[in-house]
Amino acid sequence: MEEDLSYYLFRDKDLYLAPICLAVMYIFAFMMYKRYKGSPLQRYILPALTIRFLCAFLYTWVIGYYYGFGDSHNYYQGVLDMHRAVENDISNLGEIYSKLKLDPSDNIYTYFRYDPIGITHYYMMEVRNYTVSRFGLPLSLIFDRSFICISFCISFFSFLGSWRLLLMFYEMYPHLYKKIAYATLFLPSLLFWGVSLLKDPICVGAMGYFTYAAYSVFIKQRKIAVSLIIMYLSGFLLFNTKPYILICLSAVFLVWIFFRVRDRIEDKTLRGVSTILFLLLAMGGGFFVIEGLAQSEVTAQFSTDQLLNTVQKQQSTFSSNTAAAEGGGSTFNVGQTGGSVLGAISLFPIGVVSTFFRPFPWDVRSPMMILSALEAFAFLALTVMCFRRVGITQTFKMIFSDPVIAFCFVFAILFGGIIGATTTNFGALVRYKLPCIPFYALAFILVMDKSGKFSPKYIFSKKLF
Repeated sequence: MEEDLSYYLFRDKDLYLAPICLAVMYIFAFMMYKRYKGSPLQRYILPALTIRFLCAFLYTWVIGYYYGFGDSHNYYQGVLDMHRAVENDISNLGEIYSKLKLDPSDNIYTYFRYDPIGITHYYMMEVRNYTVSRFGLPLSLIFDRSFICISFCISFFSFLGSWRLLLMFYEMYPHLYKKIAYATLFLPSLLFWGVSLLKDPICVGAMGYFTYAAYSVFIKQRKIAVSLIIMYLSGFLLFNTKPYILICLSAVFLVWIFFRVRDRIEDKTLRGVSTILFLLLAMGGGFFVIEGLAQSEVTAQFSTDQLLNTVQKQQSTFSSNTAAAEGGGSTFNVGQTGGSVLGAISLFPIGVVSTFFRPFPWDVRSPMMILSALEAFAFLALTVMCFRRVGITQTFKMIFSDPVIAFCFVFAILFGGIIGATTTNFGALVRYKLPCIPFYALAFILVMDKSGKFSPKYIFSKKLF
């Protein structure tokens, strides 16, 4: 039955549902537009959102007709099964949202077990996959199973998260609004992969809300009650979708807070001692926090005794899937851990290079990889230009002398290194790195501005931007 089969991403009813959905989205967009009247940020709202909607349509066409199948199909089948369960018995809605994953003892289990695909029940028994489908269910109920409408709504949520990052950095660096807008709203990977029914756009949206709420609570001390609620909800969503994003983001945010406190210490010796103590406490605290989180099924793979096995398993998974489904990427080699902590650490620099500077031109194997290669080259050009004009040593001095830049850089490098060392497929890497690429761009944009050697209006030069 076509209604309950995820292979059909475009349906006849989309001819009228998609325009209705877009109309609703643009009503909210115009409300935002009026709210920012007089602000230089106003002009970015409609273009950034429109491009994401176009990319959502393009993404749906690509995975529906170019690749034929992808992760979105599995999530969408989960949504269709949930929709049918709720349609047959409204009480099933409570069962869906009262549990974090599907269980064979659940009343709704048969809807997944005997759907047209036949394997969705295995997929939904994973907390992170089940969370994505649950996120899409209300949108399916509103827009009658329309995948493209679900994609438009998730694209809007992802945009709102990116907008929160733009607001946060604009408050601190209003003269850099144009560069900050490029870094948070218009990076090609964010535009194309930060849409549709996937974990990644949901995480981008949740991460933006979490970061801005934490900034409001701990840095600005404003709207604390509302911000704490937003932190909890967005943190819950991250924890049950991609917990390592929440772990990295929370840890590095503590670094930001520490740097702010440390800068108030006038005595250089005391400042140095406090830094050493903080690093020791951070490492010890990080160990116990990760061990505590690992008691949960969602984060069990991050325990110290499972971490190396997780890395090796992740690498072998990508190596075996040589077809490289979504993203049109191919596999590449970053080396093996050898089953040792030292081996895993040695892959970290290679992981950073892979995340931000690959695919290289000679890595391109399909048309879909061309855009990723151009973006990676732009990141490389930005980095080299900064090092060349500011100096490598001076660049790092500026990074670690400024709490905001340190926050951006440490998160980007930590997250990028981990993702690059464990992901050996370009198609997956281009999606997994979405949370860290805006922060990497922002770190170098802020260093270049602090050096006084670059115009605040142009990223590279007046001739290019």
